[in-house]
Amino acid sequence: MQKQSIKKITVTRLLQVFVIAMLVIVAVIAISYRNFFQFVVENRVHSVSQIIKAGLTSHMKAGIMDKREYFLNEISSVHDIRSIEIIRGDAVVKDYGESNLSEKKLTDNLRAILEKKKTHIVWKDTENLVEAVVPYIASSSGNFNCIQCHHVEDGTVLGAVSISMEIGAYQNFVLKNGYLIVAVLLLFAFLITFNMFHVIERYISKPLLNLIHDGETAYVLHKDINSEKYESRELEEVVKNVNKFNGTVMQHEKELEEKNKQLQLLNEEIESTLKDTMIVIGQIEEIRAGDTNMHTRRVTAISTMIAKDYGLDDGQIKLIEIASPLHDIGKIGITDAVLNKPAKLTEEEYVYMKTHAFLGYRILNNSKRQILNIAATIAYEHHEKYDGTGYPQGLRGEEISIYARIVAIVDVLDALLSKRVYKEKWEVKDVIAFFKEERGKHFDPELVDILLNNIDAYVQLIEKLSKKD
Repeated sequence: MQKQSIKKITVTRLLQVFVIAMLVIVAVIAISYRNFFQFVVENRVHSVSQIIKAGLTSHMKAGIMDKREYFLNEISSVHDIRSIEIIRGDAVVKDYGESNLSEKKLTDNLRAILEKKKTHIVWKDTENLVEAVVPYIASSSGNFNCIQCHHVEDGTVLGAVSISMEIGAYQNFVLKNGYLIVAVLLLFAFLITFNMFHVIERYISKPLLNLIHDGETAYVLHKDINSEKYESRELEEVVKNVNKFNGTVMQHEKELEEKNKQLQLLNEEIESTLKDTMIVIGQIEEIRAGDTNMHTRRVTAISTMIAKDYGLDDGQIKLIEIASPLHDIGKIGITDAVLNKPAKLTEEEYVYMKTHAFLGYRILNNSKRQILNIAATIAYEHHEKYDGTGYPQGLRGEEISIYARIVAIVDVLDALLSKRVYKEKWEVKDVIAFFKEERGKHFDPELVDILLNNIDAYVQLIEKLSKKD
């Protein structure tokens, strides 16, 4: 799932809040405007009703009640009144009887409205109309002392005026102002959103990206980030923490580097000790044989050179360098009479002599360490032949470990170029001829080619190491 940016998340949440807030504000404004609108209209109705009451009272005192229709028509034309009707209450009917003028008859519904002594308003918004029934209550106080004309008690309902008023102009006024308020709110929301977008971009998004880049640069250059370039206090604190963290990391890196150097030196010391130990063990067998003259060191050195020329990796080269000195370790199990016999061995002695390969394998194979396992393999297989006629297993070709194949050819090379109790040292030309003859038979053809291509270097190294004895 692809994650959103801080900018998008913040703006989205902000817009959601604004939408909800605007809906609430619009709803509140709509309700307030509705109440205000109703309040204005009701006040207008009451004002008109008071004017009508005053006019009717004047007409009554002047004795021209029969002329009141003119007055009511004029009131209707001036104040957006669609119609005005007079309703005579029961008390007035009792004193003066029914009027012969045009009046609205008192019905049970109207009587119930008058009994409440409150203005009754019916809103007909779809018709842009409001109908109101405003009762006239007898009172001895105020400008209109009804008790003087009507012999009734205070609080008696004398009648009412039924007013039908057009409210379209008021509604249009409310709608226009409502649209204006909504437009202002939208503009306000846009300005806040735009400003918030700018704030997020300037104080959050860009500084965070810069902080990542500055952190990487500071780590590489081993320098602190300049916190003054960040304007917000929170990011300044983050920068300080990053600097502190980088300092801790760099300190640990120095400690780790020092530990690695110590470990490397220790590994080199262990490896050197292991090499020397292997050489010493190999020389134990060599000393026992009595006539090999630094054979172990020469086999180790030449095997390492051929392994490099063959293309083995550094790890494999180290393995053969450390393991090759033990190739003849099995000879410690061979009796001196056979091992040091100055003459050619009998067939039975030769068979017995060949058991040193297995003896070496058995000595070294009990360890789980790779180096000793490789040494065991070399000891076991370095007398195998490439054509399968070797011993003790009769392996052929690449069935023979590359380590054993290398040691095998080096072991024979050193034997031919060294004087033994049973033979003289060979001439180099005879050695070359021998290996050409045994190419693909006794030895790996590729290894023979490497040996012959570098024979001079190998001969010089053998002679050099032979002189150290």
